[in-house]
Amino acid sequence: MISQLLLSPLLTAEQCRDLVSEADFLTAESFCDSRAAEYLTWRAVLANYLGNVPQIVYTEQGAPRIEGSDLYIGVSHTVDLVAVVVSDEACAVDVERKDRDVKRISERFLSAREREMCCSNEDFITFWCARECYYKLRGDSSLSLLTDMRITAYDQEAGCVTVEDNRAQSSTFRIERTAEHIVVYTI
Repeated sequence: MISQLLLSPLLTAEQCRDLVSEADFLTAESFCDSRAAEYLTWRAVLANYLGNVPQIVYTEQGAPRIEGSDLYIGVSHTVDLVAVVVSDEACAVDVERKDRDVKRISERFLSAREREMCCSNEDFITFWCARECYYKLRGDSSLSLLTDMRITAYDQEAGCVTVEDNRAQSSTFRIERTAEHIVVYTI
């Protein structure tokens, strides 16, 4: 699999103007400023990477695709960062700020064993992102983050985490850490 992770701080609408389609620019005008920035930034980042302005369509599950392309894309964003992964196979990405407190809700998405594996808030965030990635990758809305998935391997040093579901399917994801964010994406 060929996979490329693209990260960008949120851009203004004007910074994105020449890198998005007119239709996308007009669509973003109906959004609040933060939503418009997210929407336009990931499209601009993708266009810059591809060297052209792609036409984005959505699958039945709501995942974005590049019309007329064999490439797959995954998108995630926080209040200050956009993450896009581009691949020749199905892919997914999730990004969270390191200061997000997910430990307090961890009973909703982690088993007791998995919570015991977590030594820091960053571990909780990494596990959250891994489950979100797996959910996006499978495109199966019937999967429960708590009961249908489990973390089966976590190697901080190697920067990898593996998620398996109750159907014995699994995926290993790469972990990237910035000063303020954790990004988990398909390898």
